[in-house]
Amino acid sequence: MLFCGLLLAVLPVQAKVLRAQVDAVRSEVATLEGVRLVLSWPEGEASGSLELRAESAEMPLLGYRGRDLAWRCPLRRNDDGGWACAGGLQVAGGALHPLSLDVSPAATRAELAVGPRRISYTSLAAAPERHRLELARIPVDWLRVFLAGLWADGQWTAGEVGGRVDLSVPDRGPFEVDAALSLADIGLETPDGWLAAAGLQATMALGYREQAGRQRVTLELDSRGGEFLAQGLYAQLPTTPVSLALVAEQADGAGWRLPSFSCRDGEVLQASGSATLAADASLQDLGLSLSLGELAVARDRYLSGFLAPAGFSDLVLSGRASARVAMRGGRAGELSLELTDVNAIDPRQRFALAGLDGTLRWTLDAAGVDSALQLDGGALYGIGLGPSRLDFRSANGELRLRQPARIAVLGGEVGLDDLRWQAPTDAQRTRFQLGLTLDALDLGSLSQRLGWPPFTGRIGGRIPSARYEDNVLTLDGGLAMDVFGGSVALSSLVMERPFGVAPTLSADIAIEDIDMAPMTAAFGFGSISGRLDGRIAGLRMVDWSPVAFDARLETDEAWKGRRRISQRAVEDISKVGGAGLVAGLQTQVLKFFDDFGYARIGLACRLRDNVCAMDGVGSAGDGYTIVEGSGLPRIQVVGFRRQVDWPTLVDRLEAATTGQTPVIQ
Repeated sequence: MLFCGLLLAVLPVQAKVLRAQVDAVRSEVATLEGVRLVLSWPEGEASGSLELRAESAEMPLLGYRGRDLAWRCPLRRNDDGGWACAGGLQVAGGALHPLSLDVSPAATRAELAVGPRRISYTSLAAAPERHRLELARIPVDWLRVFLAGLWADGQWTAGEVGGRVDLSVPDRGPFEVDAALSLADIGLETPDGWLAAAGLQATMALGYREQAGRQRVTLELDSRGGEFLAQGLYAQLPTTPVSLALVAEQADGAGWRLPSFSCRDGEVLQASGSATLAADASLQDLGLSLSLGELAVARDRYLSGFLAPAGFSDLVLSGRASARVAMRGGRAGELSLELTDVNAIDPRQRFALAGLDGTLRWTLDAAGVDSALQLDGGALYGIGLGPSRLDFRSANGELRLRQPARIAVLGGEVGLDDLRWQAPTDAQRTRFQLGLTLDALDLGSLSQRLGWPPFTGRIGGRIPSARYEDNVLTLDGGLAMDVFGGSVALSSLVMERPFGVAPTLSADIAIEDIDMAPMTAAFGFGSISGRLDGRIAGLRMVDWSPVAFDARLETDEAWKGRRRISQRAVEDISKVGGAGLVAGLQTQVLKFFDDFGYARIGLACRLRDNVCAMDGVGSAGDGYTIVEGSGLPRIQVVGFRRQVDWPTLVDRLEAATTGQTPVIQ
């Protein structure tokens, strides 16, 4: 200890009372300043007493600084020719804590207890540069200076440490630390939030060596519970062992190099590789091999930090996966992903994949690599997908489909004509592009799966190019649906955050030559014969609810067939438009007729700020004409409110399609 030499020097056998005062006593472990020593040893007695006071004490390795120290103890000789003293240590007038000291020609030993916490120190005379600390339930806050010397950016916020720390502090040669520690409820973080841990339970073997500006760290850690965060990786560690090992080296203030690292959690996760960090701690080079043998377990333990930000926090996974990643100069160079019997189910029913097998390979090199994935089946928003195979080729940072793929969907077929993914570069962000063909998809089956009215017809069309960039999906070309003997065409389709929070959609819709008889029957909207044309321009939806559009629906004036409208349809149109019935005959007479002739039917709505500006086929005083009658009995349906709240209009539509058959009085 610090004053061992001092103690031995002032202990003549004949002494009765001896006093000494020393300005400072320094060693590799600690420094005492303003030291006053009083030794009492009655002549002829086998023991004496020692009182030591110090104005200040500092132990840099433990980060300890104290003032006004007082220690009193009975002093006795040992059989080996040394001295032993054990008594209460008081700091700044506080409580007494047991401190024992044993000084002999062979070794110096000391132990301090603070409640259940203990620190012991040993130094052998044969190796004065070596020091051993043994710790029991020591708060990490007591060790913050020592730990900061090993890792400057680490901020230890909670927990206790126990175990052994061996220090080598020679006059010449490397500074070395060899520690075997147990960690309980450890919390730590870095100022930039790159890494954090909480409730960590582990045993750790740590080695540290520093000489001539070079540092080397070896670490072997076995955890048994806790939480861990490193950038996007969030791990909920199990109570079963998870082992981590690494070697890290740094020279002359340059970035750290990790010649090897590994992590193993049974069959759930196995990872190994090497890495290089720049001076600012950014990742420069990486070689990583990763195996997830049980995706169902790995999802909660290790993947939630990646899935949740992408909108898949509750995704159900099973199967096995492995990956290899190579990074050079701060850029990804190669990626290989192997999937075995993978199933993925979104509880929100956006998609499901079953029996996904194969390998997906991507490279930055000009020399291309081929790979393929095979799917047994799946679903997209409740729509079943048949088996499929996707053949890929990658070169120069692009992954593309080698040949078109066909997938059986809704009694028809969806063709993937083109599929490309381009990794981000300095000049542009990630880009995704596909070309799609829809061939004879059954609209009736689609309606059933989506809970729509029982539509009939087929959906077909081609999207030459759909681009996904910056979380925005833009479709070139159009999508056409053959429905109710006519067609519905979508164009200028753009989706933002399609799989994220509050997705938005914008599009233009053209409606042409729809047979209204089967359409009104499907919607339960009375009965109207004739053909319908229309458009919905500037449609914008947020979270799948309309917030803006300019819509107009009108009967086809070129239609040569019958133009009849039933009593139920007249009443339903009146409900939707907030309209009234104007008849050439007394209203009482109309109840004897099942249907009526019409010349034109039309309704328009311009939605802005949750209000529809209504219009029809013509003006009627302050109102607008929705149904213009023809023949006898002649009817006319007129809307009197040109501004209608959108929620009110939706309620009217629901009431019209679910209401009872009206009675005209």
